[in-house]
Formats: sequence, C-alpha cells, structure tokens
Amino acid sequence: MRLLTEIIEALSGDQSGLVDALFKAKVLSHRLGDADLKRWVDSELSGYSDDAAVPPYRCLHVTIMGQVSDGFNVYNDQVLPVFHLEKRLRDKLTATELRESIAVVEQFSKSEHDLVIAFQPEYFPALRKGLRGGFEILRAWGKHSVGAHLQVVTEVRARLLEFVLNLEGSLPEDVDARNLRQIAEDVGVHEMFKGAVFGDNVNINIGSGSQSHLSNAVHKNDFAGLAQVLREHGVGEEDIGELRQAVEEDGTRDTERSYGPKVKQWMGGMIAKAGSAAWNVGVQAAGGVLANAISAYYGFSS
Repeated sequence: MRLLTEIIEALSGDQSGLVDALFKAKVLSHRLGDADLKRWVDSELSGYSDDAAVPPYRCLHVTIMGQVSDGFNVYNDQVLPVFHLEKRLRDKLTATELRESIAVVEQFSKSEHDLVIAFQPEYFPALRKGLRGGFEILRAWGKHSVGAHLQVVTEVRARLLEFVLNLEGSLPEDVDARNLRQIAEDVGVHEMFKGAVFGDNVNINIGSGSQSHLSNAVHKNDFAGLAQVLREHGVGEEDIGELRQAVEEDGTRDTERSYGPKVKQWMGGMIAKAGSAAWNVGVQAAGGVLANAISAYYGFSS
C-alpha cells in the first residue's frame, strides 16, 4: 500500500519528516476508520487540549532550581529540596505535561538554551522550608532534564513507525482502499495501534458492548481462555481446533507484534462464515470478537 510506504520512508529518513508522516497518518486514520488513531494524530499535530489526557511520554520530570540568598550572598542555579513538600504540591511542581504540537516540541528540542518554567512567589514559602535557616528564595523555576524534548520527538516517531510497520505486515499485499476498513477490523488494527502507541497496559476506547471487555477475559498465551471466549460467541469446536493448529504453526509473535499468516488465513475463513448458518454472527461483530480476543491472546491488547 503506497500510503504506508510513504509514511515509513518519511519516518525512517531525516529528522524533518515527522510532521509530514503525521499528516499522511491522518489520511490513513480516515481510510481505516479508527477514531482513536485520528484523535492521537490530530493531537500531535495541533497540540493536546487542556481537558485531554496526554500520553505518558509527554509527561516530563522537572528539577526545581532557585536563586537564594542568606542576606549577604546570592547563590544562583541551586537545586532546591522538595521531599519535605506535601505530596500533592510536590507532584504539581516536579512534573509537567507537554501539550504543545509536535512541531513546537521539535523546535524546543533544537534550542541551545534551557527551557524553564517560572514559579510564582506564592510557592516560595513552602520551598523555603527545605532550606537552612536564614535563607530566602529570590526566584524559583523548573528545568526539564537534558534531551527531554528530543526524547518526546523520538517517542512519537518510533511509536508511529512501529504501528505502520506492523500494519504493513498484517495487510494483504493487494489490499484495496475501498474495503480497507473491513480488513482493518479483521486484522485488529485498533489493538495494533493501541499497543504500539500507548502500550499494552493502557486502556483507550476499544469499542462498545461486550466486545470492549473481551481482552479482560483472555490472557497472554492462555489458549484455554481464548477458546472459552470463542465458544461463548458461537465459534465451533472444529474451528477452535483449527485456530490452535494455526497458532502453533505461526509460533511466537512477540517480535513481529502482528498475526501470523496461518492465523490471518483462519480469521479470513471465519469472517467468510459470519452471517451464515455456519456462524450466526454479523460480519462486523465477528471481526470485533476475533480481533479483540486473539489480540489479547498474543498480548497485543491490555
């Protein structure tokens, strides 16, 4: 698929290609019909709104620095103690959420000067309690660790690249954009995106109804649990046996983080049965059941 190739080339080329890759990923999210992928791409391009949760990689540690005086001498760039602070205040001062667009973060990462967060004077009395008697705080600010902004840029690039590579390896070579959404459901694209970008143990919207809870009933490498969930959704013992054989033939998928060829073939056969006497489940529901349950078995979902 040409669009995937273009995104991979932009991400694996020079450092200036990230924003271009995200714009192409916005087109991809529309073709896949994945709302969470679109929301993430939009947030990285435009910045995260005040009421939006930011991904863990955008939560940065801050070292509190200050200018202090004992009445005779002034000491600059002093690291101020914080462990005496009440936890809520300490957490507020020593962590920050980076909500700016990725283009702005890239500019931050290229700056030759340290970017700081100035603290208002109302925090000075609490901070002063950690100092020896006689010292006053003249100024206080927070400073990110060296390379923090570059790390955010690298994380976005790496996570998007991992997702697109996994997607490329899971889609048929002759995929048609017109039926891409259905194929995306069949191969579990949403779970693939969730695992690559947010991590396996983070919950984001994964659908509605009972399908959204399937991954809680299946644990990694627990085929018995997977088989039980499939039985509960009308999959026959013969089909479950064929899936077991397909899983064994494909082997471990920890490195590839995508379904193997035998499992994909089995899923395609099951989708073909959906809506018929062989499996009285709607095609869309069938795709969701299989994708969520098998993704959970492989550890691609939380």
